[in-house]
Amino acid sequence: MQREEWLSKSEKILTDVKEWRKAHPKATFVEIEDEVHRRMMQLEAQLLQDAAQESSSRAWGKDMGEEAPRCSRCQVPLQARGQHARTVQGNGGESVTLLRTYGTCPHCGESFFPLDEELALLPGTLAPRQQSHLVQLGSWMPFRHASRMLRELLAVHVSPETARRLCEDVGHQVEEQQTAEAHQPWKEEDDGRENDSCLVISADGAMVPLTGGEWAEVRTLAIGEVPTGPTSPEKVHVGELSYFSRLTDAAHFTELAEVETRRRHVIQAKAVGAVMDGAEWLQTLVDIHRGDAVRILDFPHAAEHLSQLVEGLGAGGRTFPEHMLERCLHVLKHRGPSPLLRMAERLPKDEAQQGTVREHLEYLRKRQALMQYPTFQQAGWPIGSGMVESANKVVVEARLKGTGMRWKRANVNPMLALRNGVCNQRWLETWQTASQQRRRRLSQHRQRTTQRQEVASVLPNPTRLTPAPVPPYVPLLPPEPPAMIAGTSRPSSHHPWKRSPACRPKPFAKT
Repeated sequence: MQREEWLSKSEKILTDVKEWRKAHPKATFVEIEDEVHRRMMQLEAQLLQDAAQESSSRAWGKDMGEEAPRCSRCQVPLQARGQHARTVQGNGGESVTLLRTYGTCPHCGESFFPLDEELALLPGTLAPRQQSHLVQLGSWMPFRHASRMLRELLAVHVSPETARRLCEDVGHQVEEQQTAEAHQPWKEEDDGRENDSCLVISADGAMVPLTGGEWAEVRTLAIGEVPTGPTSPEKVHVGELSYFSRLTDAAHFTELAEVETRRRHVIQAKAVGAVMDGAEWLQTLVDIHRGDAVRILDFPHAAEHLSQLVEGLGAGGRTFPEHMLERCLHVLKHRGPSPLLRMAERLPKDEAQQGTVREHLEYLRKRQALMQYPTFQQAGWPIGSGMVESANKVVVEARLKGTGMRWKRANVNPMLALRNGVCNQRWLETWQTASQQRRRRLSQHRQRTTQRQEVASVLPNPTRLTPAPVPPYVPLLPPEPPAMIAGTSRPSSHHPWKRSPACRPKPFAKT
């Protein structure tokens, strides 16, 4: 569009707004804002359309005088195969139409639109930024609410089903990329780069509903940073939290969590504390990702076992002073487990061998080294796994455990990948990863199509087989006799009129 055309269009928009204001003298500020925004979106769409097409990749060929783009694989100039228009929906629901040339590589046969590659356009009818907004909204709220919010904020109309498909597709790309990164070999040169940070890791599981009435456990790893300065032992604030969640078994989750532990440099950290409950798979996770971590049994978890131990002793007939449990917890927190275990050693054998008492005593004895809470607090470590408990609520349950929600198992991990991106405040990085994966998948699809065409071109044409003759029609039943007498218009004895009625009245029926 020439400068004069732009000035004319701008003046027309200004004139239309003034005329609209005169026609609506009692309009509110919001109504005026909506009208101005609608007009400006028209100007924005036109400006975006003209600016996007100011590229040599839009129109090229023999008759255009522009140098042909080159194939990314062969570096051979493409051959023009005509122009085609593509329309995407931008802000305000305005259409942006791009006219671009379709090119084919004469060497490898791959065909694509160079302008689409240059502009990094994504599949679909929405502009890339609108797709990003829609997927980000779908990561925070149900899909029907996400489509409604996009309509209210940007006047972009999409259906809830479109929001669901786009979110699941983008989530699949992020999940695939993270899985590939987790399987990459560890770089040995990174082992020596130690930093001064003190990290805390904690992992746990939360249940999510699946279709068919099934429930499955989503495992989450939370990583935070502990302040290195002087702090109160009673109040240790863990900051810089990040999360990694997957619906998988413990062994596979331990392997996939390598993505987040590498990003947070858990190996290079000066010190790492692992606040976990007593599950065996959690200790295996610590062994793999940071074997020398300070292992701490979650204090509420230990308190739960101590409470059940006291209840078991009380059920066996032993009486305790008032507030016995509170006193035991105070001792455990400020003096450690040794005084309590010495008290347990003085129990009679018949009481100590009771089922519930024996079970919890063995549990606490086995994890005595993990319950040195006075030492842990003095060193500045937290003794509770509240950060992963809150992660289960914020990352997993807030989006996947809503009222009436049921998820297919294959769609849980894609949504978790998106949730990790938004809750870790790394949405831009997550979206760029998904966009690159989607464009790479489109390129691979084009290459596979080209390879199939090449194989089909070198194979000999299949011989045309002469179709077998159709066998003559043989009726299953003998033909019915004619209903009319030949040469006359009189009905024969086989005419339907001559047949007896199917419901002939019986002779003894009353008339």
